[in-house]
This record gives sequence, structure tokens and C-alpha cells, in this order.
Amino acid sequence: MKKFLATCLGILAASSLFADRLTLTDGSVINGTVKSIIGGSAVIATDFAGEISVPATKIVKLNTVESVEVATAEGTRFSGSLAAEGSAAAGNADISADNAIALPLSDIKFLWTPGMEDPTLPPSRKWKGEFSVDIAGKTGNTEKFDAGAGVSASLTGPVDLLKLYANATYGRENHVTNTKKYVAGADYEHKLFDSKALWYVKAEVEHQTTSGIRLREEVGTGLGYYLIDAAHTKLRVRAGVTAKSRKFTDGSHNDAFGGEAGLHYEHDIQEWGKWVTDLTYQPSFDNLDDYRILHESALDIPVLFQYPLALRLGVSNEYNSKIAPGAKRMETSYFAKMVFKWK
Repeated sequence: MKKFLATCLGILAASSLFADRLTLTDGSVINGTVKSIIGGSAVIATDFAGEISVPATKIVKLNTVESVEVATAEGTRFSGSLAAEGSAAAGNADISADNAIALPLSDIKFLWTPGMEDPTLPPSRKWKGEFSVDIAGKTGNTEKFDAGAGVSASLTGPVDLLKLYANATYGRENHVTNTKKYVAGADYEHKLFDSKALWYVKAEVEHQTTSGIRLREEVGTGLGYYLIDAAHTKLRVRAGVTAKSRKFTDGSHNDAFGGEAGLHYEHDIQEWGKWVTDLTYQPSFDNLDDYRILHESALDIPVLFQYPLALRLGVSNEYNSKIAPGAKRMETSYFAKMVFKWK
């Protein structure tokens, strides 16, 4: 038993020799992999608690085994393993390579690992997107088949956001097509003077048969404001004007200018899910009885945490006050989609 315990302790001690190390002001030591020092906080990845953020002012000694990138307050840059202390150069620690860079902690303004975005450069725009698909069917007294697919991509920058999207819905009941809808659009917003206020422009085209609208084309612009703009929660309101053209299946058409008021809310639920709600009201200036209301709420639940695959459950509503004869004003859809996300 003593030999077993000694072996285990030896393995633990040896593993710590090949790990980065943070020594804090209270004397505690954190072993792991140092990821970054940005904005006054150090991030270290550990085996026991995942990534931990530590205020840089609480660190009295920092040692890395693998090569890191370092930028000082004076603009000097280093690349290599690191040994640093609070006030004076630390010298090479026992867990560092012989050629480790030694410098005071107070000189480190940025630290990051190879492959990370350089924090000394202005933030760059980043693409991310998703592809979704859903299929439902029924057989017996009624033969029914519904399917949908969608793709979207967004380019996010420090002060702007571009979204591109397209989706299609198809349905048959008793061998008769009762749903056929295609939508494509773009939405761009830009913050004003690096504040929470913004301006936006958008365009969308839609073809469908279910509400008697054969083709709808719409463009809009306006102003908005982020009431909440945090890392895991966003609440945005927008208001503006729109110009739209609608062609109906009976051959008639309608062109109108109108207003638009919208609300967007999204919230990351801890690490396992995301809730998103969109609500839009679009009245016509020519006739206030002519308006459109759109709503969608959805919850994303990861299927496998190690893969970017999620189950999306939600409900959407579309209300058109002006429709073709025989069509219904309100359409409600309940959906469950498999979503593959990329970035």
C-alpha cells in the first residue's frame, strides 16, 4: 500500500512539473495551461475545474512550459516559455525550459497562446453560421409530410453585424401540396460612435402560397438601441421605415410604405442552452388597418456537448391583416429542428 501511495504521489508530482503554474498572493498554486492575460485577467485551463479566470493583480509568480506570446506595455514582444515574478525578474523556474524568458509581471500587458487572435491588433470580423433541417410525417387516415431547411451566416465585428439567411418550407397533405414557402434576406447594423445606439438596413424577399401572397419584397432602414449588450444576454429594440411590394395569387398587387418596430432578445442559459425571441410589428402608412406581426421563440439544446449540434424547439407566428380571399390571417408553426453550427 505504501508503495502504491508513493507511486501515485510521484505521478502527481511529475505531472505538475510539466504544467504551467500560477502562484497567487495567498500562497495557493494553480497548475494547468495558461491561455491568456488580457484586460487585467489571466485565464488558465485546469483538469479539475476547466478554465479559471484570475485577476492579474493576485498573481505573484507565473511560469509556462510551452511557448507563449507576450507583449509589454512599452510595445516589446517576446515568444517562448516564460518565468515572471511580481517585481523583479524571476529567473528560470524549475518547471520552465532552460531558455525561458524572465521578466517582471508588471511588464506583461498581453499574453496569449499561439493560434489565438493577437490582442494587440484591432478586433477583426468573424464569420459564424448554422444549417438546420426538420422533417415530420403522418400516415393512416391522413397522409401528411412536412419538411424544412435553412441556412444562415453572420459576420460580427467590433461595431457592426451582417446577417444573411435563407430558408424553405414544404408540405403535402393527402398528396396535395399545401405549403410552399421560400424566404431569403440580409440585415446589417452598425453602432453609432461606439455606443449602444445603432442604425440598420435590411432587405427580404419571400415566395409562398399558403396566405395567398405569391411574392413579397421588402426593404427597410432605421435606428436601434441595445438595452442589454452583455456577453451572454442581449436585448435590442429597433424602429424604422419600410417599403414593401406584395403580389397575390389572384393577380392583384399592393405597394406600400410603412413603419417597423422590433424587439430581439437572446440569452445563454448557463452552458447548455440558448433562448431567442424576435417580435416585429409592421404597419402601413397608407392604411393603419394593413399591418403584419411576426413572432418567433426558440430554445437550443445541445445534443452532444463536444459537437456543434443542437436540437431547436420553438414556435413561430405570422399575422397578415391584408390577405387574399379565402386565406387565413394567422399562421402558427411549431417546430423541432436539428441545427449544425459552425464558426
